Amino acid sequence: MSNWILKNGVNVTDCPTFPYAFRAMFNAVQQGLKAGGKSAAETSKKFTIVGPANSKGDRRTYGYVDACKMAKDTGLLTPDGQLNSKEFKKKY
Repeated sequence: MSNWILKNGVNVTDCPTFPYAFRAMFNAVQQGLKAGGKSAAETSKKFTIVGPANSKGDRRTYGYVDACKMAKDTGLLTPDGQLNSKEFKKKY
């Protein structure tokens, strides 16, 4: 089974799907913003999500902005930028 990888600096977490990896990233960035007072851009710099390998063995890497766009496109984020809990309960 292909997996998604969430990288937070030197920490690496295996996730079964993109939604799980994105939710972990989103929550960590939000907590960092509340605790540290840094900007979202600075807080999210250390986070990346690495997708499963394609047929050629290449893996795509998503930064925070790209991951948020993908999450909005798939309904995981509401238009106001919050997690869509109904979507997570329904699909994942």
